[in-house]
Parts: sequence; structure tokens; C-alpha cells
Amino acid sequence: MSLMLVATLVVLGGIGGFAAGFLGVGGGVLLFPLLLYIPPLVGVESLDVKSVAALVMTQVFCATLVGGAAHWRHGRVHGQLVCIAAVVTMAGSFLGGMASKWVSEEFLLLLFGVVTVLAATMMFLPAPAEDGHEGTLQEKIVIYPLPLAVLAGLTGTVVGFLGAGNFLFVPLLTYVLKVPIRTAIGSNLIIAMFSTFSGFVGKLLTGQVPFQMALAVVLGAALGALGGERSHSQVSPRMLRYIYAGVVGLIAIRIWLTLLS
Repeated sequence: MSLMLVATLVVLGGIGGFAAGFLGVGGGVLLFPLLLYIPPLVGVESLDVKSVAALVMTQVFCATLVGGAAHWRHGRVHGQLVCIAAVVTMAGSFLGGMASKWVSEEFLLLLFGVVTVLAATMMFLPAPAEDGHEGTLQEKIVIYPLPLAVLAGLTGTVVGFLGAGNFLFVPLLTYVLKVPIRTAIGSNLIIAMFSTFSGFVGKLLTGQVPFQMALAVVLGAALGALGGERSHSQVSPRMLRYIYAGVVGLIAIRIWLTLLS
């Protein structure tokens, strides 16, 4: 592995980590296309889709661990929501991670394209709930376990296939379960930490993780996640939704251009 590739992976991992801390998406939604398209643009070897999915899974686990801990300290995590969703997404992610070995790269790209369009579209809708001061609304949020478990299972399976997919859970929490955006972001980081860990184990057991590349991505992700969390509180809930939708929407456009070509 060349030094230029190492530097590229560290930088891209940092961008994904910043997105995790800032938007609570794990960073995978951004890192997946970056790892797929940027290396050949800067003159280093390109990565295949399955290697990208494994690297994204590793990066997201590290970024959510660091960023989630920071959001927890600021009261942006709902305990009951996390406990239910984490268990279900871990199971779904493990199964998806194992099953991903036997699906085509075209299927993975199509799945990624569909879920990015869905997530971006939802986040442009008017929010049903907004956070006030951090930590003051936790006791007022009503959690419905069965719908939460269904949504968590679907999201976890997507995460297992792609190494990314936690970005889908924030709009689902916000628009389907009426969870305020800051609480959805903070809670999703903790949930993503569990789901990506089990998905990582699934990919590890099937020999899909390139370890040297993964170390470079993780280094950048840890530093980026801390910077993203510090920037989060400086932005309004409405602006967070619009930035979230814009980032995911741009990625959806790029993925669909690849699919259609």
C-alpha cells in the first residue's frame, strides 16, 4: 500500500468522521462514495465496492464510538430508544454483513441509491418536532417499541450490506416516530456504534476487511468525529435537517449517475 493511498484514506476517514459527529449519520453515507470515486481521481489505486463497504463499516464504528460519547455528555441521547434499537439493529447488521458476501456489486450500488433518495426526500419535509435545550425534552418523548423495532431491523440489515445505512434512521426517527432532530442524531450515533460493530464482525469472519487500509481510515475518523460534534451545537435544528438532506441528496445523485451509466 503506497504512502499516497494511506494519506488519502486518512483524509477521507476524517471527512466521514466529521459527518458522524456533526450529523449523526455514522459518516458512511459520505465515505462510501468518497472511497469509491476519490482514490483514482488523485492517482492512487481504486477500491472495489466490497472493500469500500468493509472500510466504511470499520470507520463508522470508530466515528460513532467517539462522536456518540460526546453527544451523550451533552444530553442528546434517549436511553430507552437506544436500548431497543441497538439490540435489533445489531442482529440485522450481523445478518446483512454475512449475506453481503453473496450479492453482486450492482445490487449494493442499487440499494445504496434507493436508501439515499428516501433519506434525502424525508429530511426536506417540515419537521414534526424540534429540540429546545439539550436534555430537557427526554422525558416527554414517547417511544413505541414495536414500530421502533421494525424500523431498526430494516436499518440494521441495510447497514450490514453496505457498511452505511445509519443515515436512514435519523429521518425515520424524526418523521415516523416524531423524535426531535438533535435527540435523533445523538441517539442514532450510539445505535450505529452497536450495529456497525456486529456488521464489522460479520465482514471480518468472511474475510472482507483490508486491515492496513482500515487502520488509516480509523485514524482520520477519530479526529474528524471530535471536530464534528463540537460544530453540531452551533447550528439550528432546521439547518441541520437541510444540511443533512443536501449532503445525502448530492450523494444520491452521484450514485444514480453511476447506476444509469
